[in-house]
Amino acid sequence: MTLPLATALDITATGIGAGIRCNKTPFLGGQGRNALLINNAAVGGSGVVKIQGNPSNSATAPASGDSGWTDIVSLTATSPLEQEIVLPNWIRVNVTTLGTGTVTIMLEGVQ
Repeated sequence: MTLPLATALDITATGIGAGIRCNKTPFLGGQGRNALLINNAAVGGSGVVKIQGNPSNSATAPASGDSGWTDIVSLTATSPLEQEIVLPNWIRVNVTTLGTGTVTIMLEGVQ
């Protein structure tokens, strides 16, 4: 089972994606569960795409400036295309440094 985080994300502009709640099996965040973070290609140029998590238990996504958002992993041109991460309650994609091209990022559930 997969959960898309970003499809054809343009990394030629910075920006914060919407928070996605990890509340369905096998993506139950905040319970020590892991998932594979998969991107279809390396981040182009000198771009940096951060995968960020928030521990909020709220049914509503935390605001983009909420202090609970922390970096889980930073994706760059040299990052592995698959990485295992511990799931937070909320997850989002944040392009923090301009790059080139697009990237598709998803989670694959680990049973």
